[in-house]
Amino acid sequence: MRTQIDTSRLTLRPMQMTDLARVVCLANDLRVSGNLSRMPHPYREEDGEEWLSKQPEMWAGKENYVYAIEHKVEGFMGAMGLHWMDRMTLDGSSAWELGYWLGVPYWGQGYATEAGKALIAAAIHDLNPVYFVAGFATANTQSGHVLEKLGFYKVDAIRDFSVLATGKSRPTQVMRRDIAEAERRPRS
Repeated sequence: MRTQIDTSRLTLRPMQMTDLARVVCLANDLRVSGNLSRMPHPYREEDGEEWLSKQPEMWAGKENYVYAIEHKVEGFMGAMGLHWMDRMTLDGSSAWELGYWLGVPYWGQGYATEAGKALIAAAIHDLNPVYFVAGFATANTQSGHVLEKLGFYKVDAIRDFSVLATGKSRPTQVMRRDIAEAERRPRS
């Protein structure tokens, strides 16, 4: 998977330890962590160090690609990534799962959609997927709208996922984005 993806306003690049201060600042908000299954709250410097230190190994394993979403003027604003779900989807097949978060100051400005379109286009070319999966907390309708703009559609399942930040479960809408034959490169 390519290591840099550029759009008109954003650069997606691998996470770095130099992102630590911004990660901690933006992730330490329950409006962010409360919508994610694996982000603790409060989000401490040690949490960020642990997460960032794992990134090179995750990239090397070719099953997890987490990108910093960096505004070309304002700098780091969140993260977006792909995780290989080997036979773990609802129908037992394999797919790439899209996940993301943005700091609250960057919500509602089209950044998640812009980053998502660019990452999906790169992944279609580089990883040749058949489809993607994603999910959003049903109370977080804005995230659902982002996924719809990226071509995802709701599947029947609403599943309960535990949220590390709150210690509670929350209903999550599962979504899928199929890749049309015309979008995929021929399989070898």
